[in-house]
Amino acid sequence: MSLKIYADKKWQKWFDKQTRNQYMRDVYINQYHNGIIVNEGLRGFGVFDENFKFVKSAAQVRKNNGNFYPKFNHNDIPYVDADAVFVGNVYPQFGHFLLEHMNRAYAALDKKYKNMKYVLINNKSIQPVPEYMFTFLELLGVPRDNIIILEKTTRFRNVYVPDQGFNLPVFSSKKFGETFQKMAESVKPKKFDKIYVSRAKLQSRKTYGEEKVQKIFEKNGFKIIYPETLSLREQIAYMRGAHVLAGCAGTALHMSLFMKPGGTVIQIKRNTVFDDNAPTQYLLNQTGNLDSVFINSSVETVRTGHGFSRPQIIGVNDNMIRFFDDFGFKTTKKDLERDDAAFAEYENALVEYKALHGTNFMEKVKHKIVRISACFIPGRYNRSVWRRWLKGKFGIC
Repeated sequence: MSLKIYADKKWQKWFDKQTRNQYMRDVYINQYHNGIIVNEGLRGFGVFDENFKFVKSAAQVRKNNGNFYPKFNHNDIPYVDADAVFVGNVYPQFGHFLLEHMNRAYAALDKKYKNMKYVLINNKSIQPVPEYMFTFLELLGVPRDNIIILEKTTRFRNVYVPDQGFNLPVFSSKKFGETFQKMAESVKPKKFDKIYVSRAKLQSRKTYGEEKVQKIFEKNGFKIIYPETLSLREQIAYMRGAHVLAGCAGTALHMSLFMKPGGTVIQIKRNTVFDDNAPTQYLLNQTGNLDSVFINSSVETVRTGHGFSRPQIIGVNDNMIRFFDDFGFKTTKKDLERDDAAFAEYENALVEYKALHGTNFMEKVKHKIVRISACFIPGRYNRSVWRRWLKGKFGIC
């Protein structure tokens, strides 16, 4: 699997540091007789054995940080006389659900667990539960009647806890990749060899300047799709048929998990701060045996991080031109010129954002106040409540 980077040496050095220790791991499924799947809402969740001991492998871990598990009433716990597989949580953000709450669903690949109940904890009381959560499991052959959206703490005859198959951006597993390949087998692929996934029709967090960039890709044989306008099955069909997938950094490129091995993923960086999701995408590409291309195409005037809501803009900069040359793209002089209309939109958006949220400096100060003040609040749950409340008061994400 090849890797090509079109960015300055400093970002390349950062990327190398972030990815050098990534690894693939083996995963297993453990059984807990009379196991308890706990839902204490925002106070915590998890799986406990019959002696009320927390099952560590059930923790939702990102890097080295895991969820906090709750205290709960050990009396009068409802009992379901059925075997259950703990999958994860009902999580409202599609990309994080895809990577962090479908990373145990590989149990459905084994006939032994095929007809068991599959449990998602609804600890945030999300209503309605997004349809894609059911679709993912149905594509693995799990009947909808066997999917349990757990609203309250429940004991089951047996609880099966699969090891976490993916931890962004630390490790992945062969089983995690096989899960999405199995889903894709249920969908007839669309016959477009090259796909560009555009953010241009997003209702929020639009990437300015993308329309010009994607037109160049389109002139060079890429089919432009807008994921939010397509059903999950349609998105999978496009991914399954594509040999090359391109687009700005974000959730849409994570759908590369459904591509056939041997393809290429081209990710366009849309912010100037080093920290972004390129290491996560690289790990996904490694999982799917896909080649990786990363292009730093940000031309923003106010520095942002990957997940910032502050406006971002990309353009045909030197990095993008080098990519075009290396990959044989046909371009005109006009294609390579600065997009003045996009810059005007971007500058207006910055003014509007500043009026609502203050300067970039003040926004950073607000985030620091939130982090530091939370240190003085006793109890993890109480700290999380304080952070949400104060962010709301400050009007920050």
